[in-house]
Formats: sequence, structure tokens, C-alpha cells
Amino acid sequence: MRVLFGEGVVKEVYSAEVKPLDFGDGQISGTEIDFVLEGGDILKYIYSQNVAIEDSGQRAIDFIKTLYNEGKADFTREPVEML
Repeated sequence: MRVLFGEGVVKEVYSAEVKPLDFGDGQISGTEIDFVLEGGDILKYIYSQNVAIEDSGQRAIDFIKTLYNEGKADFTREPVEML
């Protein structure tokens, strides 16, 4: 699968996972997406705090569905920050 991460930055992704962001206190504080690249590297992103947890979770799931169904997806429009 291919993901556009930025202008001119397309990477082959082996897998992608949506996870709740938990800093260890047991409370969910956001949504995280982890990408495992073909070479084994892992890219981790979290949704901006300006996006409600419910919305970020749904956005992440919709992104992963598009990636799986089409084999490619544009990540540049997602309001995320790299961990």
C-alpha cells in the first residue's frame, strides 16, 4: 500500500493500526496511527488536540479503510503530529 505523507513523499506501508493514545494513566487522551513501512521502520502520528477524540478516531478509521480498499491514501490532509 502507498501513502502520501507530504509533497513528494510517498512511502510503501506494510501495515497501519489505529490505537487510542494513553499516556499510562488509563485515560484516553487522543488517537494514534502507527505505520509499519516495508523496510521495517515505524512512523507514529497523533491527531491534533484541536480535533475531538471521537472525531479523530473516526477520521483515522476512515483513512485506514480508504488505504485498505484503494491500496493508496493521502495522509497530508489529516491534522496530525509526528510522535
